Amino acid sequence: MNMTTAPEHPEAAHLEKLRSQLSNDIEAMQQKEASLREYEQRLRTLLDQAQAHSRPPQSPSQYFVASAPNMSELDAAWEKYNRAHALLEAARRGMCDDRMALKEREEHLHLREVEIARREAWVKVREVEIAALAQARTKQDAEIKARPSFSKSPFLAARNLFVRQN
Repeated sequence: MNMTTAPEHPEAAHLEKLRSQLSNDIEAMQQKEASLREYEQRLRTLLDQAQAHSRPPQSPSQYFVASAPNMSELDAAWEKYNRAHALLEAARRGMCDDRMALKEREEHLHLREVEIARREAWVKVREVEIAALAQARTKQDAEIKARPSFSKSPFLAARNLFVRQN
């Protein structure tokens, strides 16, 4: 029998602990509720005093006529609010679309920038190749002009022929 009551004892202790926590929480909530009621009462008193000092005294018939809500004005105000809200939403969607278009454009410009850099590198390589070819041609043309022909200067041509072979 002691074995069956042993597991119940920790559970009972736990339940008692939970019960005491609940009673403490309920007591704290009741204190907060009382405090809030006092605060609400003070606010109502202050509000009544402020309204009494801010408004000129009116006859009861004037007050009810002036303060009665006009449903057409209220409907017009709500309609105005709804239109403004719809315009704001449309503007927000437009801004979102503009932001997405701008992002796509930036990506396109970045890709184009990379492509242009690649082309510029290719052009520089080709310019170097063309400059080297042009320099080789001018050197070749200079060698051709420097070589005397047998008809103009047979002795120089013969000497150049023998010097190159050695």
